[in-house]
Amino acid sequence: MNARFTAQQISKALFDVDPMNTCCRENDCFDEYDYVAEAVTERLAEGLSLDHALVEEVSNWFFDGAHFDVSRLTLAFKLLREE
Repeated sequence: MNARFTAQQISKALFDVDPMNTCCRENDCFDEYDYVAEAVTERLAEGLSLDHALVEEVSNWFFDGAHFDVSRLTLAFKLLREE
């Protein structure tokens, strides 16, 4: 069920993977993906799947709504599904 993912879990997975190469880990910027994670949880509450919500919000925040290579998110999806 989508509701089982919290913003904190999503943000941590994104921080650990850093799919947008922001160097958040190297710079100890632990909240780098918090805003994306919050938006994803809002989408999950609307009924979107984790995959769709995460792709949509990363597109909105980092690519001005444009398409991007979603394989960047593969490891983040894997980490979240393992929790």
